Amino acid sequence: MEWKKVRNWLILLLLTADLILAGNIGWKVLQMRRSEWTAVEDAMAVAARVGVTLPAEALRALPERPKAYQLRRDNSREAQTAQALLGAERASEPGGGVSIYQSDRGQLSFRRGGAVELSVVWQQDSIDGSQCLALLEEAGFPMAQARLFEAAGQQSLLQQYGGRTVFNCRLQWSLQGGYLQVRGRWLMNGDAGAETETQPMSRAQLTLSLCALLQERGLRGIRSLEMGYYLQSEDPQTAVLVPVWAAETAKGRLLLSCLDGTELNN
Repeated sequence: MEWKKVRNWLILLLLTADLILAGNIGWKVLQMRRSEWTAVEDAMAVAARVGVTLPAEALRALPERPKAYQLRRDNSREAQTAQALLGAERASEPGGGVSIYQSDRGQLSFRRGGAVELSVVWQQDSIDGSQCLALLEEAGFPMAQARLFEAAGQQSLLQQYGGRTVFNCRLQWSLQGGYLQVRGRWLMNGDAGAETETQPMSRAQLTLSLCALLQERGLRGIRSLEMGYYLQSEDPQTAVLVPVWAAETAKGRLLLSCLDGTELNN
C-alpha cells in the first residue's frame, strides 16, 4: 500500500516536471516569435522613413521560414501522358533534357524546367478553360490544385503546390488549323518534394529587400502580398520550388526570392 502511494507521488512529480519543461519551451518559442516580429516592425519603420508603406497584416500572415523543395522529373508520367493524348509510345531525345513524342495525332514535348508544348488534333470549334483542364487531367497532367486565371482577356491555367501558387507554372491554349495548341510550363511531378538545405532569409531581411525594390521602381507601396513558389531548373532531371513573395503593385507584380531577396522574372 505504501509503495503505491510512493509510486503515485513519483508519477505526479514527473508530470509536474514535464509541464514545467513544456512551459519553458513554449515561453522561449513565444519570445523568439516576438523578437522576430519586432525585427519586421523595425524594417517597416525603415521603409516608412524612405516613403514606402508596407501592410503589417499581410507581412504578419506570411510564413516565417518558408521551405524550398527539390523534385525529380517524372519521365514515366510524361510518357504515359503522351500515350494518352497522342498514342505515342517512344520519344526522340535530341539532348538537353528535351523529350519529343509524335504521332499522326500531333506532337508533345517536355523540356527542362517544366516547359511543355502540345499540338493535338481537335475536332471542335472551341474549347474553354474547364474543358482544357479536364482534357489534361484525364491524360495525366497533375491538375488537382490547378486553377483558372484570366488577365487581359486571356485565360490561363495556374499550378499550385501545397495550396500556394507556382507563379511561373502556367499553361495557355489556342485553336489553330484544327489543332489544340497548349504552351507553357508545368510541374509534372505531383508528389511532395524533398526539403532543400538552403535557409530562407528572415521576414525582416525580405521586408528591407522589398522596400529597396519598390524604391528602385519609384513605388510607394503595394496592393497585396502573398507567398508562393517559383520553379527553377537545376539540371535536365531536377527542379527546385523556390519560395517567393509576390507583391502586387500599381506597375504589376513583383516576385522576390525568399532565399536571397533577389527579383525573379514574372
